[in-house]
Amino acid sequence: MQIKAYIQRLNFELFVWPTALILLYIMDPHNNNGPGFCVFKRIGVPWCPGCGLGHSISFLLHGEWKAAFQSHFLGPFALLILVYRTIQLGRLQWQSFAELKNHYT
Repeated sequence: MQIKAYIQRLNFELFVWPTALILLYIMDPHNNNGPGFCVFKRIGVPWCPGCGLGHSISFLLHGEWKAAFQSHFLGPFALLILVYRTIQLGRLQWQSFAELKNHYT
């Protein structure tokens, strides 16, 4: 019963953003023909406003600041938002589990 309550309180978004950051770190930002996350590129649209954002974040995660800014100037800002959101969700999850623990003790 207690495990079910913890599972029900898991925040799905808390898994999405760290997973995305890990995948962006693993991907090779120098390979433009490799796998990517751009839905528009996958359906054949040649350009979108976010083009290069994933590459920019990947370059940042590899410490290549100049290449990151060349890929997309909003990459550093997007990375900060993703890291902040992940930390925020982690804190909320921690509080949620602490409340649940107090409820069962």
